[in-house]
Amino acid sequence: MERAAGGLVLRKTHSGIQVLLIHDRYGHVGFPKGHLESGETWEEAAIREISEETGINSRILSLLGDIEYPIERKGLTVRKQVRLFLLEAIDEQAEPIHQANEIQGAQYFIWEDAVRLHLERGYVDLNWAFDKARELMNWNEKL
Repeated sequence: MERAAGGLVLRKTHSGIQVLLIHDRYGHVGFPKGHLESGETWEEAAIREISEETGINSRILSLLGDIEYPIERKGLTVRKQVRLFLLEAIDEQAEPIHQANEIQGAQYFIWEDAVRLHLERGYVDLNWAFDKARELMNWNEKL
């Protein structure tokens, strides 16, 4: 089984909440994520991978959830488990700088545009992450 971690990174701006999305090499938009290294926790991997892929340093707010799916590796089908977190950018002024050998681009979108773009060009099996993130943000505002 392969394991990867990443997540939905938020930043607050004068125009509202923005979401960090990546443009992957397969023509999709999604969340920055990547493989766990030996001895690394899910949380450490998520923060490291987001930083490596986008240049954005973030901190975890909450677990969003896990998803598993089959992938092909050297002609074999392997299960991939991905753990997603809800995170916030540490420096809300920082703009993403994507890792060109990994992804095609990275940028922030206002919440509504990020949801729409992900519905149009994202991975359908990860659309739930927006709903879960919205629930957690609404719950947090009530505290």
